[in-house]
Amino acid sequence: PSRPPHHTRSAPMEPPRSRRRQPLAHSDASSTAAAFAPTAAPRTKLRRAGSPSPGPAPTPTPSPIPSPSPAPSLERPAPAAAQQAPRRHRIAMVSDFFYPNMGGVELHLYQLSSCLLSRGNKVIMITHSYGNRKGVRYLTNGLKVYYLPQAGVYNKSSFPTLALSWYYPLLRNILIREQIDIVHCHQAFSVMALEGLLQGRTMGYKTVFTDHSLFGFADLSSIHTNKLLKFSLSDATHVVCVSNTSKENTVLRGSLNPSDVSVIPNAIDTTRFHPDPSKRNPNKITIVVMSRLVYRKGIDLLVEVIPPICAKYPQVHWIIGGDGPKRVDLEELREKHQLHERVDLLGEVQHSNVRNVLVRGDIFLNCSLTEAFCIAIVEAASCGLLVISTAVGGVPEVLSPELALLAEPTTEDLLQKVEQAIPMVKDLDMWKTHHRVKECYSWYDVAARTEVVYSNIRNGIPLPLMERLRRLYGCGVYAGKLFCLIAIVTYLMWKFLEWWHPEDSIDIAPDFPHKKYRRRLESGVIDVPVELPWAPKFHRHAPQVSTFASGGSPLSSPLSSPMSSPFPSKKEMPIPPTTEAK
Repeated sequence: PSRPPHHTRSAPMEPPRSRRRQPLAHSDASSTAAAFAPTAAPRTKLRRAGSPSPGPAPTPTPSPIPSPSPAPSLERPAPAAAQQAPRRHRIAMVSDFFYPNMGGVELHLYQLSSCLLSRGNKVIMITHSYGNRKGVRYLTNGLKVYYLPQAGVYNKSSFPTLALSWYYPLLRNILIREQIDIVHCHQAFSVMALEGLLQGRTMGYKTVFTDHSLFGFADLSSIHTNKLLKFSLSDATHVVCVSNTSKENTVLRGSLNPSDVSVIPNAIDTTRFHPDPSKRNPNKITIVVMSRLVYRKGIDLLVEVIPPICAKYPQVHWIIGGDGPKRVDLEELREKHQLHERVDLLGEVQHSNVRNVLVRGDIFLNCSLTEAFCIAIVEAASCGLLVISTAVGGVPEVLSPELALLAEPTTEDLLQKVEQAIPMVKDLDMWKTHHRVKECYSWYDVAARTEVVYSNIRNGIPLPLMERLRRLYGCGVYAGKLFCLIAIVTYLMWKFLEWWHPEDSIDIAPDFPHKKYRRRLESGVIDVPVELPWAPKFHRHAPQVSTFASGGSPLSSPLSSPMSSPFPSKKEMPIPPTTEAK
């Protein structure tokens, strides 16, 4: 009924983490609440879950445990001081989209993970391999990235496995090794994220899903995507959207309870995106366009807007950054109207160089046909540009009317807004615009609000298997039965892995010393090893901040190099090197 005396500790400390997940077949709220109830005596012995509180007698009387109740909890209640302090979260970010690939989702994952790390949480990233980038890598901010051996199939998204490949055993092994509590998946396009939701809930983890896009309801691709999203989110613990419009769209597509969906907007690094008046040409009015050159970004509208503006305003100059299948239309436009000297096509622009392009402009034009939250217009406003954007999706929620001119997604309305913005450029206070954006958007605020979501869900009770199957069965006449079959196969596969490779046989990976690494990084003394036997032996390189303020890639550190392992030799390590091997 109680643990042996050598397991008790006299010093108050955080309760030891239980490596076993709670069973999914049954749940007992009263027994779980009793197991975590605080006690007055600091050295009270642990009781079985569901037993009554001990009286003045020194020996408690255990009550018989009914058959459907979960296993007894082995966690010791924390002292009152420890319970009031914020608990450290251990999060695994899962998505197909991450560096070295570039995009809004990748930037969101990197910045959010960096701020969560700086706030004392443990964060790891799980994604698929990119070329020769496989195994375990460390970014310059100390973020640990698992590049799993799973190649991208279409648009950087991996092939679905349905728990019948190496992805499921690898994911389970990583989550146990890193002692993860919460699995946070991103983007509905990501197959790894959708499978991570299903497999994480099967193994008893709390799951969070962040949706970064908007979808329709009529076309064939949207119908299939929405059905898969409904299947994946039917038993997710919580859902996060980047705008209120995105929340309404996700609630409708996934048939979710609105109380289970939160709105946490994106943000930017305002320390890096700031104005530079010296880069502008006072004799010209420069209009900047930065986006992927695809249909949904409204490139067809841009092709119709450029010739009339160039014919009416000879001082207007265009800078277009980005690449995609619609670049051919822009090149044909430039040839047809002889605009080689007035329309610059930069091609693909690395995110580290986006600010250098934005500060050259006076107006930023966004012609997107659909957007959940457009980070590009926030970056442009932070650099002091006057923003013109189509009023689609969540764009009207992003910037106030004095910072942006909104137009309907038509050629006539865009032409009118551009003509209205050209005389307004001279009176625009770029530094005032920058400070307005700085007050509204901060990644540390996003991280703090995300921590609130983590704190609200971590004490919840996992859904029983039958309740999960009941929810999946309601996804459709035929699709519901198929989804139930997939969930049952995933559950049986998990039980087989529990028997074949038990949790107790998996080594626990040591945590990266983020605080010491950050202090040494800021002080510039990075070549002296951290005073831990297993700590990485840092190589010589210039100090870099954890964001893109240095203007370089986060993968430019020797910690990310496959040829220079950040760990010492086997003889110097008391922990087996397999815990951090590639």
